[in-house]
Amino acid sequence: MAAALPRLCALALPFLAVAACLDVPSHGTPKLTNKCGHCKNKLDFGKEFVCCSDCSDPTILIKHRKMGYCKSGAELSMQLKPHEIYHWVAGPWMKCSSPCDGGVRYRDVACYGNLSDATIKHYPVDDASCSADEMPARQEACNEQSCGVDMAEQTNSRKNGMSGWLVALILLLGLGAIGGIVFTSYTYYLRRTSGRNGFVYVMMEAYS
Repeated sequence: MAAALPRLCALALPFLAVAACLDVPSHGTPKLTNKCGHCKNKLDFGKEFVCCSDCSDPTILIKHRKMGYCKSGAELSMQLKPHEIYHWVAGPWMKCSSPCDGGVRYRDVACYGNLSDATIKHYPVDDASCSADEMPARQEACNEQSCGVDMAEQTNSRKNGMSGWLVALILLLGLGAIGGIVFTSYTYYLRRTSGRNGFVYVMMEAYS
């Protein structure tokens, strides 16, 4: 392979006029390929990768033109990176802050990126990467209907229902207490009356 390589010659010392020659691989601009992605030894040029066709180390001589060579003699190659697209992703709306007379509800909105490669799922990126003009709203008004008569009646009916139960419970407890007092008083009266009659009967037998 060395015989096929061009020879780069230069004067070692100008005043001695001695030429020194060095074998170097041929160099040039890289050829387009799609095989740089799996190579560990590749150079990142922003929108593309530069590599050697055998995944050996590439050497770049002129960076802005991506001109260089592969020390192994392999072909210098270049692969375009997948096109990256940014878009907004909005989550579901949260519960409204008020049932009526106007409230506010919120949702999560974030910027995501994805590549033209369908095997790679979208991933979160900085919000500055997405267009601010296309950003969905993070909050909005909700339940703007007035809390009118219907809502008031529903509220009052609930309160009245609670009051009715409380009144019924108090009445029931009151009646139970009154009944207990009456029963206790009547029992005490019967005992007292029966005690007096027995005492009179004993006294009458004593005088007979």
